[in-house]
Amino acid sequence: MSETVTVVVVPRDRFSSVEACARSIIENTSEPIRLAFLDLGYSRRTVQSLRELCAGMPFEIVPCGRMIPMDAFRTYLARIETRYTCWVDNDTFVTPGWLTAMLHQAETAGMRVILPLTFEREGLDIDRRRLPLRVHISHSELRKVTVNGQEYIFDYKPFRRAAKSDIPPGPWMVDFFELHTFFAETAVLRQIDFPSMVVREHVDIGIQLHRLGIPIWCVPQAEVIFDNIHTRPTLEDLRFFAFRWSDRLVNASHDLFAERWGWRFYNEQFLKNWAYRRRVFSLARFSHLPHKAADLLSRVMVRLFRPALPAALRGDPTAVSERVFTDLAADGAAK
Repeated sequence: MSETVTVVVVPRDRFSSVEACARSIIENTSEPIRLAFLDLGYSRRTVQSLRELCAGMPFEIVPCGRMIPMDAFRTYLARIETRYTCWVDNDTFVTPGWLTAMLHQAETAGMRVILPLTFEREGLDIDRRRLPLRVHISHSELRKVTVNGQEYIFDYKPFRRAAKSDIPPGPWMVDFFELHTFFAETAVLRQIDFPSMVVREHVDIGIQLHRLGIPIWCVPQAEVIFDNIHTRPTLEDLRFFAFRWSDRLVNASHDLFAERWGWRFYNEQFLKNWAYRRRVFSLARFSHLPHKAADLLSRVMVRLFRPALPAALRGDPTAVSERVFTDLAADGAAK
């Protein structure tokens, strides 16, 4: 087997973007790879389209049934035979040289877990700059804050929604990656307990890697683009979206995280309301509302129908918080 990387394409919260995702991988990857598509409910037309796109290269479409992405990946991981594994959400699009940059750092610098510089399209959360692309995640810190005697944690992303020109040269160490795209040694992933969560799973995995003493690096020369609900969904997308972002699964994920690690999140209610916003926004876009109108409607619906944030847990706690992982310096470099 000449391939050293298996690229696993995982549904994030929709199905209709998978063909564009696959096309971006095929067109922008020069290294020999194996492609695997975890099928959580693709239509027969989509499956046939993927077969045609991938003809002539090693690939497989893995029927999993209706389940959350984390459970599907955990099941498939045991079948991966390559040295490296790269998870790519099916609403993420890669750019030229994306894999080359990460593979180079893995083989020359010994980086075992890598986050690419991840951009997002303008979709949910429109801002005044109207940037066509803005940073989604480049740096990450797990922080803690005490409120009324109770310790909470939160995931902080410096440079969130910054322009590409604002990002410093790298690579640098981070506390966690997000699942839009990550690259890792397969042997490392087999040491991880991938939890049955739809939110906070990236923080859970980051804690596990830290306890294993395995650093996570961001390599900004590798660039990917997260769709951020920019593309209008289909009816099939809405069905999976409602399942993936349901209150039941979001609440259960927070409870499971607290059970595993003993922490609640400072912004837990905010995240629950945000998941509701995503459902409203997607339905509005499906109904052909433009981005700005859909974004505004989602904000109004949260104010009308969702619980308000607890008074003690409002505002940005970053200035009064501290890092959870104290063996990482504030700039992300090892002490």
